[in-house]
Amino acid sequence: MPSPDPSVRASERLPIGLFAHLADHRGTLEQTYADHLDLFEFAETVGVDSAWVRQFHLAKPDAGRLGGLPSPFVFLGVLAARTTTLRLGTAAITLPLEQEIRVAEDAAVLDVLSGGRVELGLANGGQPEIAHALGIRRDADRDASRRAYLAAVDRLTAALRGGRLTDSGEVLAPARPSLADRIWHATLTEQSALETGQRREGVLVGTTQLVPGEVSAAAYHRGLPEGAVPRVGLSTWIFPGKDRADALRRAEDGLTAKWQWAKDFLPRADSVADIAGRLNLHYGNPDDITASIAQHPAFPYTTQIQLQLDGLYRDVDEQKEALQVFTSAVAPELRSVAGSLVAA
Repeated sequence: MPSPDPSVRASERLPIGLFAHLADHRGTLEQTYADHLDLFEFAETVGVDSAWVRQFHLAKPDAGRLGGLPSPFVFLGVLAARTTTLRLGTAAITLPLEQEIRVAEDAAVLDVLSGGRVELGLANGGQPEIAHALGIRRDADRDASRRAYLAAVDRLTAALRGGRLTDSGEVLAPARPSLADRIWHATLTEQSALETGQRREGVLVGTTQLVPGEVSAAAYHRGLPEGAVPRVGLSTWIFPGKDRADALRRAEDGLTAKWQWAKDFLPRADSVADIAGRLNLHYGNPDDITASIAQHPAFPYTTQIQLQLDGLYRDVDEQKEALQVFTSAVAPELRSVAGSLVAA
């Protein structure tokens, strides 16, 4: 596996993002939205650089999940009004379930109102049942679906740059050419990561990949044209504790619940510690977490850490405590490690 060229790392500062599904909640959706707005506001005060939210359409109440966030731009619009520096990311909009020009319009309006703070993460996919409910036809052929997705991304970025959208010359209003340079892709495979690099767009590497995160990150760097600035966001699940045993014990219920969803497409796990490894959970005291993230094979390729806190904590106050531990004790050490990689 090739090493990344340190001369093209995006930043030695290693920005920290906070990512949330807004789908793993113990109360009402109304409370979940309120809690996460509160959490993201707090995150800005402790030095987090960006907030990222995942789009979910529809839900199965009998499966124990009441839903997530179908309209990220609405949520991020409220968050924009409550914050001043926090960047506002979608991770990700499932583009085949949307009309790409409408996505461009919503993203552009949010970018204007927030003072240019939008990071536009997109994804291919969409479950057939949900696509049907939304009146959208999906191509069952994987290659054709991928080509259609990238063509839709091209139409979206052309619209953001002010390209003509009708025969009579209408254009996006407002056009946001700079936002076209802030496109990210949530990828699951080596090939899609490679293509994202070739397109000079950002890649979002999740905690549950079809291939290891380092494989996606390395493929992205291989595809990146010479001199292009990489953007690699690495999703990073954390759980602080007195030590690793204490943290793993308290995280066990949430880990095993997540494993029930992920076990069919991840390598076998025979213990809770194995599950933590498969799901990219970094746990223990601050030194443990720092060492664990720094030793992750994808870390040398990473230009932004995207923390995940949902799923393991009892309430938003516990998440705030974990976030404060990370930003005060872990992030400075990781930035030092990242800086040493650049200097090496």
